[in-house]
Amino acid sequence: MTASRKSAAPPCATRRERRAEQRSSQRTQARTPRRPWWRSPIVTITIGALVVGAAIVAYALLTQPKTSVDSLTPPAVAVPAGLADGRNLGTAQAPVTIDVWSDFQCPACGNLARRVEPPLISQYVSTGMARIVYHDAAFQGQKVSSAWDESVESAAAARCASDQGLFWQMHDWLFANQTGENIGSFSQDRLRAIAQAAGLDTAAYDTCMASPTYAGLVRKETGEGTDKGINQTPTLFINGTYYTGAMSVTGIGDAIVAAAGGASPAPIGSQPPASSAAASGSAAPTSVP
Repeated sequence: MTASRKSAAPPCATRRERRAEQRSSQRTQARTPRRPWWRSPIVTITIGALVVGAAIVAYALLTQPKTSVDSLTPPAVAVPAGLADGRNLGTAQAPVTIDVWSDFQCPACGNLARRVEPPLISQYVSTGMARIVYHDAAFQGQKVSSAWDESVESAAAARCASDQGLFWQMHDWLFANQTGENIGSFSQDRLRAIAQAAGLDTAAYDTCMASPTYAGLVRKETGEGTDKGINQTPTLFINGTYYTGAMSVTGIGDAIVAAAGGASPAPIGSQPPASSAAASGSAAPTSVP
């Protein structure tokens, strides 16, 4: 019978041997080159995605069709001559002042400008009974996150037009060419085409729009409106009183007559002939949504 034997355990490394092995491992790691951070797969994938995204954006911008003046819709009614003073329309001596807080992207504001204001201008502004004062309440662009706020930029474009004495022409062309909110109706290219159609000197317009001044003033006035409690557009004040009636020719007209309180219209230099559409007072009434 043979006796079984256990295998002998390897001898334990001495402290000196362990230190020597540790130093050898450290020297090996030091000789092994580290991969640069920019060669990391994550970094490579991220950079590739950014390049592809930039290429897509550049392609979209380069292939976007240019807006021509011929593709725009002209206003149905021309601005009466001799009534405009900056963003005011009508004589300052009129017994009634209508403050309109509006956004060029707002559909209800467009309805007011295209269908209700022309008869009101014919019946009350041109006759010296009322004047209209426009204020910016550029809210609609805040619904999306974009470097180009179409509400702010269109309002700035109108202020640039005011520098050339053409605010109300630009006002009417902008409202005549609404196509939706925050979808490019008032892109930089389209705003310039609208400015050209409204009769602006485009070189002066370009210089004006390149400055951040008017965009800043639009935001400032919008904030002032918010402080006054204006949180929807259009909002009207008639002789300082908040108007709560229907946004219709009849409703606003009755409010103008009531605010005048029997006062006589202010004299004006000349009264332009009313267009047939304005004289009929046939604009369809609308309400603020």
